[in-house]
Amino acid sequence: MIRKLAGPEGSGPAPQAPQAPGVGFQTALREALRLSNHAQQRVHSRGVSVSPEQAQRLTAAVEAARQKGCRNAVVLVDGHAFVVSVPASTVVTVMPADRLRVFTNIDGAVIA
Repeated sequence: MIRKLAGPEGSGPAPQAPQAPGVGFQTALREALRLSNHAQQRVHSRGVSVSPEQAQRLTAAVEAARQKGCRNAVVLVDGHAFVVSVPASTVVTVMPADRLRVFTNIDGAVIA
């Protein structure tokens, strides 16, 4: 295997330590969406982890829902369902695929 070295000392970026579920998700969403207290609890209790790329897709899906006039939407991203208050840009709750059930009080759904 050939590996490109960065600089004369050959040091690349330091490996990142594994994060607790939800930490990367909260970091990725910090600028665009908020997590409600309930959603934060669900992220931790259900062990949901979301990559920055998935968070970006979620943010884009919420913007698409906003442009269509949705107020409360369920957004499906790679096996996770996010119930989002679109006007408040807030994730209300999070469910992994094995917990998907019935969603009520939503007026839109986006598959991202």
